[in-house]
Amino acid sequence: MGQSVLLVDMDARGDLTSYFGVGTDDLEATVYEGLFDESVELGEIVVEVGSGLEVAPADINLAGATLLLANMEFAKRQQVVKEGLVEVGKSYDFVLLDLPPGLELLSVAALGAADEVIIPQQCSFLALHGLRQVQNSIERLQEANQKLRICGILVTMQDRRTVHHREVIGMMREAFGQLVFETMIPQTIRFQDAAIAHQTIMEYDPSSEAAKMYRAVAQEVLERG
Repeated sequence: MGQSVLLVDMDARGDLTSYFGVGTDDLEATVYEGLFDESVELGEIVVEVGSGLEVAPADINLAGATLLLANMEFAKRQQVVKEGLVEVGKSYDFVLLDLPPGLELLSVAALGAADEVIIPQQCSFLALHGLRQVQNSIERLQEANQKLRICGILVTMQDRRTVHHREVIGMMREAFGQLVFETMIPQTIRFQDAAIAHQTIMEYDPSSEAAKMYRAVAQEVLERG
């Protein structure tokens, strides 16, 4: 859609970084240094991975962020990610923060810097169990970041052929209403194939149903924003 996008890997496992084939062993700095080393700016570590698409990579060093944040005053802790993004964010139309499951200190700090939250939700009853807790946690975080809101809940790994999936979708729509995106992401091997190729589904198979659905999600995000 012609927008410039920065993806910030906020997970010490570095799955987003690995997805694009970025090798952190050869990098002088990653997100950890970009956030916690005053001599490194977050904008200095970004890697171009596609047209209009760049990644701020992460590695296992980011696991040490929890200890650093725990030793900070609450007010300073809440500003770490926000301050890190101030300058670099000016160069992009969208900055997407990829957070790990759960709400550890770094994730809470990241949500303190965010305007909106997209919640990916696997299409299964067991995965649905914690969705209300996630919503409640975000509502509590809104006390510190009043601009934070849930953009939408994105159903993934969907297979409408199964009764179970149709029932889960029905329960989600009943419980969360308009928060659930109209577009749902189908379960397909094409996503795994794209990951092996270190490409987005748009590059790997732009005419696929999966790519079509993600284009529709992007349009919904723009409309909701």
